[in-house]
Amino acid sequence: MATNVSERLSTLRDVLDALDEQASAATRHTGSDPREDMGECVYLAGQLMAIAQTTAAIRAMITDLWATNTGGDT
Repeated sequence: MATNVSERLSTLRDVLDALDEQASAATRHTGSDPREDMGECVYLAGQLMAIAQTTAAIRAMITDLWATNTGGDT
């Protein structure tokens, strides 16, 4: 595997780790009653949705990068 590809994969994995930490932190910080603070719930849901979409995009990038580098599909 080329160094450049290895570095890219490593960077993408680091980003995935950071996103995982953000998702964990967001779900730990639920100090309010969801029935009383719908705005907080909607904000949290939006945050988690953005993290999930970004994670999916990065996983697709890793898959494509790996397939391009190895000459296969996966």
